[in-house]
Amino acid sequence: MLSSESNAQRGNHELGGWYMYFFETDFGQSNFGIMGDVQHRSFNVAHDFQQFILRAGLSYKFKNSSFRAVAGYSFFNSGTFGPSNAQLIENRLYQDLIWTNALFEGRIALLHRIRIEERFIENQDFRSRYRYFLNAKLPLNSKAMGPKTFFAWTAAEIFVNGEKNIGNGQSVNLYDRTWLFGGLGYQFSKSLRSELSYMREITENQTKGQLILSFFHTF
Repeated sequence: MLSSESNAQRGNHELGGWYMYFFETDFGQSNFGIMGDVQHRSFNVAHDFQQFILRAGLSYKFKNSSFRAVAGYSFFNSGTFGPSNAQLIENRLYQDLIWTNALFEGRIALLHRIRIEERFIENQDFRSRYRYFLNAKLPLNSKAMGPKTFFAWTAAEIFVNGEKNIGNGQSVNLYDRTWLFGGLGYQFSKSLRSELSYMREITENQTKGQLILSFFHTF
């Protein structure tokens, strides 16, 4: 399965399509809440199943701070590029540390996230991974982010593996991949926004483009 995935990645040059819904809610006046997402990914924009993801975690907001900690679980069902119907199941535990700040008197909003993942993949040894995500938003029709705001945004995420040997005589590099994003979005209200973006995924073997449509819902 791993060999098939590797060959598929080298031969995959078409634009992918990722469709994502993110949700977030707090427990009343408590500092605790829930954050998660549901994603469907295709190797091509509208077909050739790549991945289905379910993820949810318990969050905690630190008082008088923009920091939030999250601990949770995610389920991954991954397909194989091309005509093969082979699929691979992965279960993950993850921990996030998220914080925000602003530049130029609030004109540019920044979001940072450090994520640690404990990965349990079929027919592989235990794996871990470390990720850093940085997102910047620039409002286009107002001075700051808020309801009825169009915005441009860019982001980057770097992935590093915790182990090289993954079992059955197979290994991976410590550097895993980089994601580079750019796109436009619209903040409908305090609780809902959407984003359309292009992402370039960079690994040691290739680069690949993804078209991404995302919805973010706070309730």
